[in-house]
Amino acid sequence: MNLKQIASLLDAIQSSYPGKFKVEDPANVLKSWEQVLRKHDFEKVSRNFERHLETSSFPPTIADLVKEKPLDRINAIPDVNETLDYLDSLNKPNSFTEDQLKSIEKSKAEVRRILGLEP
Repeated sequence: MNLKQIASLLDAIQSSYPGKFKVEDPANVLKSWEQVLRKHDFEKVSRNFERHLETSSFPPTIADLVKEKPLDRINAIPDVNETLDYLDSLNKPNSFTEDQLKSIEKSKAEVRRILGLEP
């Protein structure tokens, strides 16, 4: 990004978030933002800014504008089918070997003994 693009972006942020994003010293702010944003693509930063406008009532930080992929909280929540698959997997019989089952039972008995639950 060049200085003109960064200045335009800062102006857009200030216009979009009136009273929440105040630039007291424009030259200093422009210089500090330019140090980071000069190595980033203007189109990507602009898309991230547009997405931020749609999702936040607070002004974006530089990190909000340059992150590669925005956090998608909606897709992080499993849908009904994923939840049902998970619940089905809990009801499936275990696939432990006979030796593994014996070891598990031995460990449970030791825990019960330590807790004083076994005579």
